[in-house]
Amino acid sequence: MSRKEAIFLSLFVLVFAAGFIFYMKKIYKPKPAQAATQPAANQTASAAVTVATPPSPGYQTWTLPDVLKEISGNVLAGNDRMACIEDNEGIIYMYNLQSKKIDEEIQFAGKGDYEGIALVGDVYWVLRSDGFLFEVQPAKGGKPTVKTYDLPLTTENDTESLFYDSEHKRLLVGVKEKDLTEKDKKGVYAFDLDKKRMNKEAAFYIDGEKKDKDDKDEDDKGKKKKKKKKEVKPSELAIHPKTGEIYVLDGPDSELLIVEPSGKIKSIQKLDKDVFPQPEGMSFSSDGSLYISSEAGKKGQAVIAKIELQ
Repeated sequence: MSRKEAIFLSLFVLVFAAGFIFYMKKIYKPKPAQAATQPAANQTASAAVTVATPPSPGYQTWTLPDVLKEISGNVLAGNDRMACIEDNEGIIYMYNLQSKKIDEEIQFAGKGDYEGIALVGDVYWVLRSDGFLFEVQPAKGGKPTVKTYDLPLTTENDTESLFYDSEHKRLLVGVKEKDLTEKDKKGVYAFDLDKKRMNKEAAFYIDGEKKDKDDKDEDDKGKKKKKKKKEVKPSELAIHPKTGEIYVLDGPDSELLIVEPSGKIKSIQKLDKDVFPQPEGMSFSSDGSLYISSEAGKKGQAVIAKIELQ
C-alpha cells in the first residue's frame, strides 16, 4: 500500500468512527426498559399490600352447626357457653365456645317463631314473636319446669327483643313492627319479674325512623330530594353493662344502633353483610364484650361473633 493510500484509509476510518459516535449520542435512542412486574428485593412491597388489603376484622367468629342456621337469640351462660334459640323449635341449644359444639339441648315447647332469650339467675326466659313469654327452669337429667305468660302483644307487633335489665330487675320486651299506641315509634315494655306482669306503658321508645349521616336533603344539582323513610326494625336490644348505653340491632339492614334514653338514635354502625347477613341476636358479657349472632342467609353458615367495642 502506498503512503497516499494509507493516509486516505486512516482518514476514512476517523470519519466513520466520528459519524458512529454522533449517531449513538444524538440520533439513536434505545427503547426504555420495561417496568419490573415484581418489586425488587430491597423495595418495601409490603406497604402496597397493606394499602390494598383491608385491616383484619375486630371480632372473633364461631361458625355454627346447621341446626342453628336460623339462630335468633343468644345469651352467655357462663364463660364458655352460649345459650341459643332459633326460629322454628322450642329448644335452647347450649353451644360450647371452646369445643365449638352443642353439648346440651333443653326442649321447653313445640314449634314456633322464637326470637329472644335472656338469663336471670339460673332461669331462662324465651320470647315468641306472637307475644308469648316462656319461663324455663332447667332440671338436671329431666324435663325443665316451664311457665308461659301471654303478654298484651301479638304477631301484629312482632316481638323480637328481650333483655334482662338487672339494675331494675325487669325484662325488657321490644316490638319490631307496630307499637301498641305510637305510630312513628317502637316501644320497649317492662315485664315485672315479681308480679309476672307487663306494663302497657312503654319503659321507653325507639325512634321509628333513622337517617344516615351521609344522607343529603338535596341532590347533586341542588334540588330537594324526596326523602325515603328508613324504618327501624329492632331485632334485639341490650344495655351496655359499663356505659349504660342502649344498643339496638336492626337485622334487616344489618346495622347496630346506639339509642339515647329519650329514644333518639345517637349513632348507626353498619355491619359487614358478608359476616352478618341477618343479625338477630345480641348480648353482652360482664366486661363489655358484645356477642352478635346472625342467621346464615342465602349462602354460608350462621355465626356468633365476639366484638371488642372501642
